[in-house]
Amino acid sequence: MEQYSIKKVYEKMRGDREKVEWRKLIWSNYGAQKWLFILYLALNIRLSTKDRMAKWGVTSNLTCPLCQVEDEDIDHLFFACMFTVGIWKKLLAWQGIQRNTSKAKVYRMVLAGTIYHVWIERNNTIFQSKQRNEEFMIRHIIREIHGRGAHYRKIGSRLRELNVYP
Repeated sequence: MEQYSIKKVYEKMRGDREKVEWRKLIWSNYGAQKWLFILYLALNIRLSTKDRMAKWGVTSNLTCPLCQVEDEDIDHLFFACMFTVGIWKKLLAWQGIQRNTSKAKVYRMVLAGTIYHVWIERNNTIFQSKQRNEEFMIRHIIREIHGRGAHYRKIGSRLRELNVYP
C-alpha cells in the first residue's frame, strides 16, 4: 500500500503542467495585489494595449500616449518607451541590483509596482488627458514601495538601506 502524502496529492491534482518561468515574480512578491494583477495580465499579454485594441477594431490610433513617438504594444509600453526607460534606469540604479535575497524581493516589488503605475499613467493619459512627469512617477513608486515594505520584516532593512529617493 502506497503511503499518503500531501505532496503526492498536490502533484496528482497539478498534473504534468510545466511551471512557468515568471511564477516567482507574482507569487513571491510583496507588491500590492493590484500591482500583481496588472503584472499578471502583462506577463500573459492580456492588457488592452493599443495594438490589441486595433485588432478588435476599437481604435486606429496606435501611437503610445506616454512618448507620442512609437506605436504602443506591451513591449514598447513597459520596456522601450522613452518615458518608461527613464523610470526603469533610475529605479534600478536606486536599488543597486544584486543577487541578494532581500534585494531580489525588493526588485520584484519594483517590477510589479512600475508595471502597474505605468499602466495606470497610460490610462490616465488616454482617458483623462492627464500625464505626470517621470520624476513624479519615480518618487510615487518609491513612496509606495517603502509604504508596503514597512510591513515586511524580511525586506524592511533593505528598504532602510535604500532610504528614500534623493
